[in-house]
Amino acid sequence: MPPPGAPALNATKLHPPRVRTNAVPRPYLTTMLVEARPRLVLLIAPPGFGKSTLLAEWAERDQRPFAWLRTDQQDNDPTVLWTYLAAAVARSMREDLPTERIRAIARDGAYDTTLAGELEASGGELVIALDEYFHIEDSRSHAALFRFIEQAPPNVSIAIASRVEPPFPLARLRASGDVLELRAADLRFSLDESQWLLNESLGLGLEPQSVRMLHDRTEGWPAGLYLANLGLRNARDRATFVRRFGASNRLVGDYLKEQILAALDEETLRFMLRTSLVDQICGPLADVLTGREDSGERLAKLEQANVFLQPLDDTREWYRYHLLLRELLQIELRRRLPADVPVLHALASAWFEQAGDADRAVNHAIEAGDTDTAGRLIGANYLYRIEWGRIATVESWLRRLGDDVVDADGRLAVVKTWTMHFLGRHDEADLALEAAQRSAPEGPLPDGASSIESTIALVNAAFPGGDVGRMLAGAQRAFELEAARRSPWRVTVHVLVGLALVRAGRFAEAEPYLARGEELAHQARMGMDEVGARALRARVALETGQLELALGRARSAVAVAGQSALGRAHAGALARTVLGETLLAAGRSAEGEAVLAEALPDVRSMREPFVLTEFLLALARARHALGRTADAARLLAEAEGIVETMPDPGDLRRSARETSRRIRRRGIRPGEDLTERELDVLRLVAAGLSTRETAGRLYVSFNTVHTHIRTIYRKLGVGSRGEATARASEMGLIPDVRTHRDKSPG
Repeated sequence: MPPPGAPALNATKLHPPRVRTNAVPRPYLTTMLVEARPRLVLLIAPPGFGKSTLLAEWAERDQRPFAWLRTDQQDNDPTVLWTYLAAAVARSMREDLPTERIRAIARDGAYDTTLAGELEASGGELVIALDEYFHIEDSRSHAALFRFIEQAPPNVSIAIASRVEPPFPLARLRASGDVLELRAADLRFSLDESQWLLNESLGLGLEPQSVRMLHDRTEGWPAGLYLANLGLRNARDRATFVRRFGASNRLVGDYLKEQILAALDEETLRFMLRTSLVDQICGPLADVLTGREDSGERLAKLEQANVFLQPLDDTREWYRYHLLLRELLQIELRRRLPADVPVLHALASAWFEQAGDADRAVNHAIEAGDTDTAGRLIGANYLYRIEWGRIATVESWLRRLGDDVVDADGRLAVVKTWTMHFLGRHDEADLALEAAQRSAPEGPLPDGASSIESTIALVNAAFPGGDVGRMLAGAQRAFELEAARRSPWRVTVHVLVGLALVRAGRFAEAEPYLARGEELAHQARMGMDEVGARALRARVALETGQLELALGRARSAVAVAGQSALGRAHAGALARTVLGETLLAAGRSAEGEAVLAEALPDVRSMREPFVLTEFLLALARARHALGRTADAARLLAEAEGIVETMPDPGDLRRSARETSRRIRRRGIRPGEDLTERELDVLRLVAAGLSTRETAGRLYVSFNTVHTHIRTIYRKLGVGSRGEATARASEMGLIPDVRTHRDKSPG
């Protein structure tokens, strides 16, 4: 079962289209595709040129397995697209790559590189076919897919069928002969193929002159010829019908709108008009949209009649209209039954909500103009989508509704507040929160928050604008309001209190909150909170001298972030920051620097001062350890500049000062700036006393000794008690431990 907000896989999208029994054979094209084996195949043509059919025929003739994905608007989100792509690959290569492994690869922030490497290691040949790719408009998805194409091993080909050319920089691939392109001129029917379709396959018995006229006037456009068949079968005078059948593709389109649909009987036309509103249709949904009780049977009959209705699964439960026909039907629906359009969208929204498909329910509510339902659905569903990295989906919902609608609806203004913050657009988020306060409903909100007061406290805790005092106050108030309630925020408030305490330098106090938050987040399958809790617990372990524990927790946080498509989100950035710092403390400076350097662009894009400053300080220390002093000084200066603008930077001020001392000091041997009290602590630690025992011996608090130990580690450039003892012995700061042991009795 997928976690809430994670895309629920629709297996129908992974089925290749069925090759129709009356499809025109095109052996010269399929042979070319089977034998050429380029890195990339592009089938680019307007609707109705048989791109999907050609892909399906190719798949039937080629010995290689095909990973098939029919994209749709839901895939216009990087998380959804790459989850489906991974599922398609897993489905085609089940014996070579375990399904869970390939899904995990797709959720990795570096899925393009990782997936290419896995496919090369598998050694098996594969064709990855992406049909109807024109639905994808997201620039990040385009960029990642092209990187994957460039890195694809020789045993893998990628085929893309689309109405428009993807925005890929193809010059180099074209120059090297790695692209095979088929366009409308290549896909249109020849006269012989038009004759075979009309007379041999469809059995119309047209005169050669009529065949040529249709062929010339459609310019060999396959869909135009198929749709002409619908009108010809009901035409009393076929010769007249042919003579009037347009003069170019534009005129054919005009004619199809005005005449082809008119050739259908009124009952069938009405059924098709009303069911064209959804991108895929099944019997029960069609019953709701049409008021019928036999829609399943009617859909089956329409498919058998070749009315451009394609089955999406092997059981003939789900169908979709040919894209061009659906567009025409929708035009006619708006022209003939304009008052029915919002009603049908509302019916579709309610049906999809009942079926558990919140994404389509939201989309149809927006199209219906039902902002109340849209606000309720978005408010109830956005949180889990953000938790699982689907911020692009939520942003698109808000954009389609428009700022005026969103700002006037307190529920939607709350959603916008969180969305803008996570996108790094904090000024817009602040304005949205002001709007939410003006128009939020009394009592609980759809996202589970107990009130708008609770939402304000949560936002102050999560995005405090550089003010640890504000963060602590917000986290504590949110905890009071939400910790005892059964809502998703019960999870988040534990993590936020822990985060605020960590930012305040109160590490021991933070651990219980974070441990509980991690447990609750895992149970509730809230990816962002689980990653954040694991990363912060790694920070606590690091700050308390438990290096191995810190390293394990940090690696775990990064792994969960990758599995949750959160590798490049706030929680993932925090996890990578802590992992880089932990590797640095373990003396693995090059590894730590590499982890941090890779994440730098993502962290900057978040525009979140605490995250960015922590990150810059860690990267400065890493580069200083590698001898890159100029880089280290520049990063430190940037971090210090941010700290100075913060109302209350909390523990960041101490961290910045210690980093500055480490990077900027000159002519001082490590350890020479230890204070007398720190040397006292160091000697007792070296003698084997615990932190609590050391505190008792020196008559100070546990937290005071804990702070001294952290400072000692940083000044000595070590990450554990053993390393501190060994380094101090080498420097003569304490007696040589080995000599002392040699003189011990026994």
